[in-house]
Amino acid sequence: MSETHFLDGFLNPKSVAFYGANNKGSSLAAIQIMNLIKSNYDGNIYPIHLKLDSVMGYKAYKSIAELPEIPELVVIVLSAKLVPQIFEECGEKGVRRIIVISGGFRELIGSRKNTLTKELNAISNKYNMRFIGPNCLGVFNNWYGTNQENLAFNTSIWEHIKKGNFSIASQSGTLSSHIWFDPESVDLGLSKSISVGNEANIDLVDCIEYFKDDKDTSVIGLYVEELKRGKKFMELASEITKKKPIIAIYVGGSEAGNRALKSHTGSLAGNAKIFDAIFKETGIIQTDYVQEFLDIALILSRGIFPKGNRLGIITNSGGPGAMAANNAEKKGLIVPELSESLQTQLMEILPLNASARNPVDCAFDMNLPYFYITLPEILMKSGEIDMIIQYGVVGFQDVLDDYLKYEKIAKHADFHHQPAEVMDSLAQKLLQPTMKNSEKYSIPILYVNPMSFTSPWSKRLRKNGALLFKLWDRPVNALAKVCEYVDYKNRSKKT
Repeated sequence: MSETHFLDGFLNPKSVAFYGANNKGSSLAAIQIMNLIKSNYDGNIYPIHLKLDSVMGYKAYKSIAELPEIPELVVIVLSAKLVPQIFEECGEKGVRRIIVISGGFRELIGSRKNTLTKELNAISNKYNMRFIGPNCLGVFNNWYGTNQENLAFNTSIWEHIKKGNFSIASQSGTLSSHIWFDPESVDLGLSKSISVGNEANIDLVDCIEYFKDDKDTSVIGLYVEELKRGKKFMELASEITKKKPIIAIYVGGSEAGNRALKSHTGSLAGNAKIFDAIFKETGIIQTDYVQEFLDIALILSRGIFPKGNRLGIITNSGGPGAMAANNAEKKGLIVPELSESLQTQLMEILPLNASARNPVDCAFDMNLPYFYITLPEILMKSGEIDMIIQYGVVGFQDVLDDYLKYEKIAKHADFHHQPAEVMDSLAQKLLQPTMKNSEKYSIPILYVNPMSFTSPWSKRLRKNGALLFKLWDRPVNALAKVCEYVDYKNRSKKT
């Protein structure tokens, strides 16, 4: 069980001590304390500072020896040369867990090499301590404590993120935290995030080992610069992907990429083809793009595992349908021509200038119930497709409201603004039947609205359970990789 894994104490500490915090808000340690405050952390916080009496309202102590208890976790954000002595003091106090945010260790190159990492490992072994880092951003646990909606243990993310089942372990602090800076544009919830930094003591293998048995993690994301324990990683990943999908971004292989990694964390990146082979053999879903990383995670976190790779496309515009179909087949999906009987059934309700072959192009039509409900239901019931992408779920009232802002239009317009409650009701009536049919027939449907992701209609669609994308390339690309994973998983069951 994950509760018995040593990493659980890093994610669920009841007390935390901070080295390097002040009240100016200019230190990373201060930001991390402020993150805990924003996240309603209810444990004990102990700032350690030689000169200040209090930090962010918490009593400050001159040394860790003065603390009234042994903190379950210590976070260090001080000059690298000071960290070994702090490790000694923590060890003498009885501390067992440390996060070293500080840089200036293995990532230094050229004439600036140092032995600080070896010193930290020697001291941690002496006192039986484990530590994350150096050169990391810490951890985030959205399921900390009593699982209240706004309660989390958070040292690394500035925004409130809704609870989810997706967990990240990353050798880049940015990928573990910065991608959540705009939570309004990401429907993907987050479970846990661990920034491992240089991996001097705790590495990605430890993280996926923890996530493997974590009940609040259904999908795992990794940012990889190197693998310290390649054989163990492959063994563990092969075991995990049979039950939980793993999505990975590998950075390295190019001359510029390898040069950047050497100065970033001191990583010695391997041949990209080797990592491609590792990911393929273990069933890890690989991507080079952060947006695709998040898109795949969103689909999988919703429990979407298509039964096959036959894609049905519904559109009210020919161009997007053609581009989606073309891209889908290039990516290994099948866009089957629908049977004559199914086309006949569709043409009975489609306009005369429509196409029912697949993509199902109904041209521009304001008959919303048949567009949102009837067409998807017919395809879902047919047995001829495994998933649907629907383009053109535009919020026409949003558009009309914008026109009404112009006096010359407003005084002649034979339409008017619809109250929010009317539009809320409309969205529910249009979406809920299809959401139920999607579950009934096990046919996932992904929607594309070219309007803003945060427009009123987009928000209404998302509120009613729609998986929404802005343009058609992203859902096609993500679904193709999800289908590859499902195929791998099915083949694994037979071996």
